[in-house]
Amino acid sequence: MQPVVEQVSAKTIAGMSLRTNNERESNPETASIPTMWKNFFEYNVMAAIPKQIDPLVVYGVYYNYESDSMGDYDLLIGLQTAAKEKPANLNLVEIKAGKYLVFKVLEASPVGIKDTWAGIEGYFEQVGEHERAYTTDFEIYQGKDDISIYIAIK
Repeated sequence: MQPVVEQVSAKTIAGMSLRTNNERESNPETASIPTMWKNFFEYNVMAAIPKQIDPLVVYGVYYNYESDSMGDYDLLIGLQTAAKEKPANLNLVEIKAGKYLVFKVLEASPVGIKDTWAGIEGYFEQVGEHERAYTTDFEIYQGKDDISIYIAIK
């Protein structure tokens, strides 16, 4: 897994969110992220997002980190928007401008995404060339087979 460094401009994402942590998500009995993804599409949350930039590109944004990968964080699933005010029953988050390490998901499936996240954790434990910023990280889905994960770095 060889990531590339990319400079990202700030983006506003509107969607549904939850607070969780990796310990909770690693247990199928307590994991809430899979249900949230299912609900995002099943309840057509995209239709409620105003001023969409590109309705074909879906974001999963990780933010409000309590500490590091072991602490609580928020996840928002949504679309990029030009709206400045919070839509009814939804939330807004700004992807912070800055440098990100980009990891390509090789297998576009829940297992492939989970494996990529495991590889990301291993990358930061072993390589040590970059340090995670724990500001905003995000998954970007540009079609069913084009998924990348962006990790904010210092």
